[in-house]
Amino acid sequence: MAGLPNFRIETLQHGSATTLTVTGELDGPACAELLEHFDALAGAPGAREMVLDLAGVSFIDSAGMRAIVLIERGAAEHDLALSISPPPADVTELLRLTGITEHVALSPGTETVSPNTPFIERIELRLPRGPRAPGQARAELRGMLPGRIPDGDRATLTLLTSELVTNAVIHPAATDGGSIDLQITAYPDRVRVEVGDAGAGFDLQNLPPRPRESGGHGLIVVEGMSSRWGMSRRASDEGDGFWVWFELDVEYQPESAAPAPESDEQPMAAADG
Repeated sequence: MAGLPNFRIETLQHGSATTLTVTGELDGPACAELLEHFDALAGAPGAREMVLDLAGVSFIDSAGMRAIVLIERGAAEHDLALSISPPPADVTELLRLTGITEHVALSPGTETVSPNTPFIERIELRLPRGPRAPGQARAELRGMLPGRIPDGDRATLTLLTSELVTNAVIHPAATDGGSIDLQITAYPDRVRVEVGDAGAGFDLQNLPPRPRESGGHGLIVVEGMSSRWGMSRRASDEGDGFWVWFELDVEYQPESAAPAPESDEQPMAAADG
């Protein structure tokens, strides 16, 4: 798939074994390319072994997790011996924490922040609705409060923000509107992310109790990893919209003071009395 930023797939063939090396951010658009590569290789005559090398993956969302599950199933169907080299430690930890293969009921939290609560920092953006929107949202979040949020919390915030923006890209009808609103607010004890689009949204009582093959993992990730989450409908300058929000409780790290610059001037000699 041409034009995907920060993503690359390389294939190395040696005998009946194939190594599929994935580098960069494995999100929804990238997964289509990965699954296409896998299907072509798994169905090739004489294929017996495959290594899926994820050591170069810097980010993975629920679509990427689902792609790995589908690759595991596909390997079994093709009687293909599959081994997976894990991604870096922080990404592996996210995979462990999400428990993506578990089926859990969705029950969003109801606690919200008062609009009068003082905040540390806030950004409000309108992103073009398209495959680049999740990556743009991740880049904006990574630029907030550099060095003040622990790496684990930053990784969680990045994943959950990407999930909500991805949902806003793929779920509304084509006639619902062409932009996605993103608000990220850092409070003294939490970070709140809100994502809105012009779609009709959903009613919680009508959600399936478990993810479908075609999707549904994103909100499970938000449910499992956020401190609280929910949804709302609100008016905007583009008409009525549907918003999904989450909050993550964080403990900010103190900012280290920058060392004083060294002076090139030599100390003055004391004057003779």
